[in-house]
Amino acid sequence: MSGGWVLVTGAGRGIGEAVARSLAASGYDLILWSRTAGALNGVAGRARDLGVRVRTAVVDVGDSAEVDAAARRTLDAADPLAGVVLNAGHGRWSALADLDPAEWERTIGTNLSGAYHTLRATLPLLTAAPGGLVVGMLSDSALYPFTGRAAYSASKAGLHAMLDVARRETRSHGVRVSAVLPSRVDTFFEGGHPDAVPGTRAGALSADHVAEVVAGLFALPPTVEIRNIQLAAMTSTYGLLPERIQP
Repeated sequence: MSGGWVLVTGAGRGIGEAVARSLAASGYDLILWSRTAGALNGVAGRARDLGVRVRTAVVDVGDSAEVDAAARRTLDAADPLAGVVLNAGHGRWSALADLDPAEWERTIGTNLSGAYHTLRATLPLLTAAPGGLVVGMLSDSALYPFTGRAAYSASKAGLHAMLDVARRETRSHGVRVSAVLPSRVDTFFEGGHPDAVPGTRAGALSADHVAEVVAGLFALPPTVEIRNIQLAAMTSTYGLLPERIQP
Protein backbone atom coordinates (compact mmCIF):
# COMPACT_ATOMS: atom_id res chain seq x y z
CA MET A 1 0.00 0.00 0.00
CA SER A 2 1.30 3.43 -0.92
CA GLY A 3 2.45 5.69 1.87
CA GLY A 4 1.61 8.66 -0.37
CA TRP A 5 3.64 10.79 -2.76
CA VAL A 6 6.95 12.34 -1.68
CA LEU A 7 9.00 14.80 -3.72
CA VAL A 8 12.79 14.52 -3.41
CA THR A 9 14.99 17.16 -5.00
CA GLY A 10 18.60 16.44 -5.93
CA ALA A 11 17.55 12.81 -6.30
CA GLY A 12 20.09 11.73 -8.92
CA ARG A 13 22.83 10.61 -6.54
CA GLY A 14 24.25 10.93 -3.05
CA ILE A 15 21.86 11.66 -0.21
CA GLY A 16 18.93 12.24 -2.57
CA GLU A 17 19.36 8.84 -4.21
CA ALA A 18 19.67 7.13 -0.82
CA VAL A 19 16.56 8.89 0.50
CA ALA A 20 14.59 7.90 -2.60
CA ARG A 21 15.64 4.28 -2.21
CA SER A 22 14.78 4.24 1.48
CA LEU A 23 11.37 5.83 0.98
CA ALA A 24 10.55 3.49 -1.90
CA ALA A 25 11.37 0.53 0.34
CA SER A 26 8.88 1.99 2.84
CA GLY A 27 6.14 2.11 0.20
CA TYR A 28 6.14 5.78 -0.75
CA ASP A 29 5.46 6.80 -4.32
CA LEU A 30 8.12 9.20 -5.52
CA ILE A 31 8.46 12.42 -7.46
CA LEU A 32 12.15 12.76 -8.24
CA TRP A 33 13.82 15.96 -9.45
CA SER A 34 17.44 16.21 -10.51
CA ARG A 35 19.65 18.12 -12.93
CA THR A 36 21.06 14.92 -14.47
CA ALA A 37 18.74 12.81 -16.61
CA GLY A 38 20.87 9.67 -16.78
CA ALA A 39 21.36 9.34 -13.04
CA LEU A 40 17.72 10.24 -12.42
CA ASN A 41 16.46 7.51 -14.73
CA GLY A 42 18.60 4.95 -12.91
CA VAL A 43 17.25 5.95 -9.50
CA ALA A 44 13.69 5.91 -10.84
CA GLY A 45 14.14 2.42 -12.29
CA ARG A 46 15.46 1.03 -9.03
CA ALA A 47 12.56 2.58 -7.13
CA ARG A 48 10.02 1.11 -9.55
CA ASP A 49 11.61 -2.29 -9.00
CA LEU A 50 10.53 -1.93 -5.37
CA GLY A 51 6.91 -1.65 -6.50
CA VAL A 52 6.22 2.08 -6.20
CA ARG A 53 5.09 4.66 -8.73
CA VAL A 54 7.64 7.24 -9.84
CA ARG A 55 7.44 10.54 -11.70
CA THR A 56 10.59 12.38 -12.73
CA ALA A 57 11.67 15.76 -14.02
CA VAL A 58 15.06 17.13 -15.05
CA VAL A 59 15.14 20.50 -13.34
CA ASP A 60 17.53 23.08 -11.92
CA VAL A 61 15.68 24.12 -8.75
CA GLY A 62 17.52 27.44 -8.76
CA ASP A 63 15.52 28.41 -11.86
CA SER A 64 11.95 29.35 -10.94
CA ALA A 65 10.67 28.78 -14.48
CA GLU A 66 12.12 25.27 -14.55
CA VAL A 67 10.57 24.49 -11.16
CA ASP A 68 7.17 25.72 -12.33
CA ALA A 69 7.44 23.56 -15.46
CA ALA A 70 8.52 20.51 -13.45
CA ALA A 71 5.63 21.05 -11.05
CA ARG A 72 3.16 21.10 -13.92
CA ARG A 73 4.58 17.83 -15.27
CA THR A 74 4.91 15.86 -12.04
CA LEU A 75 2.49 17.25 -9.45
CA ASP A 76 -1.20 16.43 -9.51
CA ALA A 77 -3.80 18.33 -7.53
CA ALA A 78 -5.63 15.04 -7.02
CA ASP A 79 -2.61 13.64 -5.12
CA PRO A 80 -1.81 15.56 -1.91
CA LEU A 81 1.85 15.29 -1.00
CA ALA A 82 2.87 13.22 2.00
CA GLY A 83 6.16 15.05 2.04
CA VAL A 84 8.88 17.09 0.39
CA VAL A 85 12.61 16.50 0.92
CA LEU A 86 14.56 19.66 0.08
CA ASN A 87 17.87 18.02 -0.72
CA ALA A 88 19.26 19.68 -3.86
CA GLY A 89 22.49 21.36 -2.89
CA HIS A 90 25.76 22.85 -4.06
CA GLY A 91 28.91 23.96 -2.28
CA ARG A 92 32.54 24.68 -3.08
CA TRP A 93 34.87 26.01 -0.40
CA SER A 94 36.66 29.30 -1.03
CA ALA A 95 38.00 32.09 1.16
CA LEU A 96 35.62 35.02 1.16
CA ALA A 97 38.17 37.33 -0.50
CA ASP A 98 38.57 34.83 -3.35
CA LEU A 99 34.89 33.87 -3.69
CA ASP A 100 33.72 34.41 -7.24
CA PRO A 101 30.34 36.18 -7.48
CA ALA A 102 29.10 33.47 -9.87
CA GLU A 103 29.91 30.82 -7.26
CA TRP A 104 28.07 32.82 -4.60
CA GLU A 105 25.02 33.11 -6.86
CA ARG A 106 25.04 29.42 -7.73
CA THR A 107 25.29 28.35 -4.09
CA ILE A 108 22.57 30.68 -2.84
CA GLY A 109 20.49 29.93 -5.93
CA THR A 110 20.54 26.17 -5.43
CA ASN A 111 20.50 25.84 -1.66
CA LEU A 112 18.21 28.69 -0.64
CA SER A 113 16.34 30.02 -3.67
CA GLY A 114 15.90 26.45 -4.95
CA ALA A 115 14.24 25.43 -1.69
CA TYR A 116 12.02 28.50 -1.86
CA HIS A 117 10.95 27.77 -5.45
CA THR A 118 10.21 24.15 -4.53
CA LEU A 119 8.21 25.02 -1.41
CA ARG A 120 6.26 27.67 -3.30
CA ALA A 121 5.26 25.09 -5.91
CA THR A 122 4.38 22.34 -3.44
CA LEU A 123 2.72 24.07 -0.49
CA PRO A 124 -0.80 23.82 -1.97
CA LEU A 125 -0.44 20.03 -2.14
CA LEU A 126 1.31 19.75 1.23
CA THR A 127 -1.47 21.64 2.98
CA ALA A 128 -4.29 19.75 1.25
CA ALA A 129 -4.34 17.04 3.93
CA PRO A 130 -3.03 16.98 7.52
CA GLY A 131 0.22 15.19 8.29
CA GLY A 132 2.47 16.44 5.49
CA LEU A 133 6.20 16.56 6.21
CA VAL A 134 8.86 18.96 4.95
CA VAL A 135 12.43 17.79 5.46
CA GLY A 136 15.15 20.34 4.83
CA MET A 137 18.63 18.91 4.27
CA LEU A 138 20.89 21.41 5.97
CA SER A 139 24.41 21.06 7.39
CA ASP A 140 26.27 21.82 10.59
CA SER A 141 27.64 24.70 8.50
CA ALA A 142 24.32 26.41 9.27
CA LEU A 143 25.39 26.50 12.92
CA TYR A 144 29.15 26.98 12.77
CA PRO A 145 30.96 29.58 10.59
CA PHE A 146 33.63 27.27 9.16
CA THR A 147 36.30 29.08 7.16
CA GLY A 148 35.90 28.94 3.40
CA ARG A 149 32.15 28.42 3.58
CA ALA A 150 30.70 31.92 3.42
CA ALA A 151 28.21 31.17 0.64
CA TYR A 152 27.39 27.67 1.84
CA SER A 153 26.92 28.64 5.49
CA ALA A 154 24.81 31.66 4.52
CA SER A 155 22.59 29.56 2.27
CA LYS A 156 22.03 26.84 4.87
CA ALA A 157 21.44 29.30 7.71
CA GLY A 158 18.94 31.11 5.50
CA LEU A 159 17.19 27.85 4.71
CA HIS A 160 17.00 27.06 8.42
CA ALA A 161 15.24 30.39 9.04
CA MET A 162 12.89 29.86 6.09
CA LEU A 163 11.89 26.45 7.42
CA ASP A 164 11.01 28.03 10.75
CA VAL A 165 8.74 30.48 8.94
CA ALA A 166 7.19 27.65 6.90
CA ARG A 167 6.44 25.77 10.13
CA ARG A 168 4.56 28.73 11.58
CA GLU A 169 2.65 29.43 8.38
CA THR A 170 1.53 25.83 7.75
CA ARG A 171 0.92 24.68 11.30
CA SER A 172 -2.85 25.16 11.08
CA HIS A 173 -2.83 22.68 8.17
CA GLY A 174 -1.02 20.00 10.19
CA VAL A 175 2.24 20.26 8.22
CA ARG A 176 5.38 19.22 10.09
CA VAL A 177 8.80 20.69 9.32
CA SER A 178 12.10 18.99 10.16
CA ALA A 179 15.65 20.23 9.59
CA VAL A 180 18.41 17.61 9.29
CA LEU A 181 21.92 18.95 9.97
CA PRO A 182 24.62 16.36 9.25
CA SER A 183 28.36 16.80 9.53
CA ARG A 184 30.57 15.59 6.64
CA VAL A 185 28.89 13.07 4.37
CA ASP A 186 30.87 10.81 2.02
CA THR A 187 29.24 11.58 -1.33
CA PHE A 188 29.97 13.33 -4.62
CA PHE A 189 29.43 16.71 -2.92
CA GLU A 190 32.43 18.87 -3.81
CA GLY A 191 33.05 21.16 -0.82
CA GLY A 192 36.81 21.12 -0.34
CA HIS A 193 37.29 18.04 -2.55
CA PRO A 194 37.20 19.00 -6.26
CA ASP A 195 37.20 15.33 -7.29
CA ALA A 196 34.91 14.04 -4.54
CA VAL A 197 33.39 10.59 -4.92
CA PRO A 198 32.17 8.18 -2.24
CA GLY A 199 35.32 7.07 -0.45
CA THR A 200 36.95 10.52 -0.52
CA ARG A 201 35.95 11.46 3.04
CA ALA A 202 37.27 8.77 5.34
CA GLY A 203 35.35 8.49 8.60
CA ALA A 204 32.44 10.62 7.42
CA LEU A 205 28.75 9.77 7.49
CA SER A 206 27.42 7.83 4.51
CA ALA A 207 24.42 8.84 2.42
CA ASP A 208 22.63 5.78 3.78
CA HIS A 209 23.14 7.02 7.36
CA VAL A 210 21.38 10.26 6.52
CA ALA A 211 18.66 8.51 4.52
CA GLU A 212 17.89 6.26 7.48
CA VAL A 213 17.26 9.35 9.62
CA VAL A 214 14.98 10.86 6.96
CA ALA A 215 13.03 7.61 6.61
CA GLY A 216 12.65 7.58 10.39
CA LEU A 217 11.01 11.00 10.26
CA PHE A 218 8.47 9.72 7.75
CA ALA A 219 7.78 6.69 9.96
CA LEU A 220 6.63 8.86 12.87
CA PRO A 221 2.92 9.44 13.58
CA PRO A 222 1.54 12.62 11.97
CA THR A 223 1.10 14.08 15.46
CA VAL A 224 4.86 14.07 16.09
CA GLU A 225 7.25 16.74 14.79
CA ILE A 226 11.02 16.55 15.24
CA ARG A 227 12.15 20.04 14.45
CA ASN A 228 15.92 19.69 14.31
CA ILE A 229 18.25 16.70 14.07
CA GLN A 230 22.00 17.19 14.19
CA LEU A 231 23.94 14.05 13.37
CA ALA A 232 27.66 13.48 13.02
CA ALA A 233 30.18 10.73 12.54
CA MET A 234 32.13 9.99 15.71
CA THR A 235 35.26 11.24 13.94
CA SER A 236 33.77 14.74 13.55
CA THR A 237 34.36 17.42 16.16
CA TYR A 238 31.46 19.19 17.80
CA GLY A 239 31.59 22.78 16.66
CA LEU A 240 34.66 24.61 15.48
CA LEU A 241 37.25 23.63 18.05
CA PRO A 242 39.10 20.30 18.06
CA GLU A 243 38.25 17.91 20.88
CA ARG A 244 40.61 15.83 22.91
CA ILE A 245 39.46 12.24 22.42
CA GLN A 246 39.98 10.24 25.59
CA PRO A 247 41.70 6.85 25.12
